[in-house]
Amino acid sequence: MKKIKLVYNPRSGDSTFPGRLNEFVRVFQQGYEVSLLNITGASLAKRFSRINFAEYSCLVVAGGDGTINSVVNALLGNDIEIPLAILPTGTSNDFADYLNLPGGFEDYYELISRGHIRRVDAGRINSRYFVNVCAGGFLTGVPHKTDTALKNRLGRIAYYLKGLQEFPSFKPLALEITTTDQEFSSELFMFLVLNSSRAGGFDTLTPESSIDDGLFEFLAIRYGGIYEMFNSLIEVFINKNPGQDNVILLKDSYFKLKPSQGNSPGNTDIDGEKGPAYPVEIEVLPGALPLIIPG
Repeated sequence: MKKIKLVYNPRSGDSTFPGRLNEFVRVFQQGYEVSLLNITGASLAKRFSRINFAEYSCLVVAGGDGTINSVVNALLGNDIEIPLAILPTGTSNDFADYLNLPGGFEDYYELISRGHIRRVDAGRINSRYFVNVCAGGFLTGVPHKTDTALKNRLGRIAYYLKGLQEFPSFKPLALEITTTDQEFSSELFMFLVLNSSRAGGFDTLTPESSIDDGLFEFLAIRYGGIYEMFNSLIEVFINKNPGQDNVILLKDSYFKLKPSQGNSPGNTDIDGEKGPAYPVEIEVLPGALPLIIPG
């Protein structure tokens, strides 16, 4: 019988997935032997290094964007090659939503059984990795400042409420930005380096994004007056209209972001988790992940 490894985060989303483990195992025992691994506790990278993944036909990760990020870092950091399947159970499931993955266990079993694999890009930021988005500026620290109980009750809305609270006190993010063919400086309100076109629960932010084209989209809003920045947020995230003078939209395989004017802007955010501090170098790793997705 084929074997799958299920890595799950018991704290993701509303924390109800552990109560559904028996149901998951029952469904998958139709054709698989299921081995479980709780993501909490000791270093995931170290635990992955001790697992013989050659025994398994695929690795299933149950959680949100942050859990996926932890698993991707453990895989790529250990040079582990195994088909990866995502079961969205988090508060934020942007990457899974972009892939249009099924939620029911029976449908998910069919997805795994068909085994349609697509090699997708990942990102490297300094010595770490991400799969969906690297962000900076406004909203970067919001997921980490939002009360866990509030997130469990309200989901993504809790992030937006916290973001509105932080809005008036935000300071500009002054960066020197380098790509493969240009270099410039700008004071930013926020930026996103996107693999997919979805972030923060908003879809089609960059309609030309593709997760297997070897390129990322850099979407940024310049710092300005409160009304101007708020209006730009509405235009970009709600109206899907990035074509404005105070919005930067680039497409490249490499970005270097360095603080200018001697400022210390703190950390980036990768897939909803705290990322490296500046300066950062971001590059695409083409086809780095074999992903099981709908055909």
